[in-house]
Amino acid sequence: MYVHATIIGLLSWAFVPTVDFWVYALLIFVTHLMIDAVKSYMRKGLWAFLTDLITHVVILCFVAHQYTSQCHLPIQSLDFLDNISIPAFMFAILCCLKPTNIHIKLILERYNIGETESCKSMKNAGALIGNLERILTLTFVMTGQYEAVGFIIAAKSLLRFKDTDTAKTEYVLAGTLLSFGVATICGLVVNELACVF
Repeated sequence: MYVHATIIGLLSWAFVPTVDFWVYALLIFVTHLMIDAVKSYMRKGLWAFLTDLITHVVILCFVAHQYTSQCHLPIQSLDFLDNISIPAFMFAILCCLKPTNIHIKLILERYNIGETESCKSMKNAGALIGNLERILTLTFVMTGQYEAVGFIIAAKSLLRFKDTDTAKTEYVLAGTLLSFGVATICGLVVNELACVF
């Protein structure tokens, strides 16, 4: 846990390599360590995961709001498009990968969806497919190609049309709707941030 928090603190300083950011990097390190320490005593589950995730994001948003750089940061050179913030897009992709896989898994477990043997055999493939569909959905939402999102949903539903296993169908449908929902929200948030900044 200490190594993990140290890596987070150092990486935050690496992305904002200015001398006066060390206080904020230290704040990120300390709060990350404290949040993870508290989480280790909490009962595992959906609410513990969401509380942990939201608290980390709130701390990062607070730091981003408080710190105003007087110089051009290296990461800002990635913004080569007028209407898309590349760092925000990268952050959205990261949000759509592992955290969303865990989030969907915990929601499906909470409602006992996908607990049959037929579903357990496809969970790893489901995570990979989910990652791909979320990245595609995020990209399409950010570029305003909403028709393409509908096409992906239609294509996926056609593949499962002949499946008579009700449990598997519910598992795929619930996972798909959660997956597309998260990716769509991430895309809309990034677009909104681009309008604000």
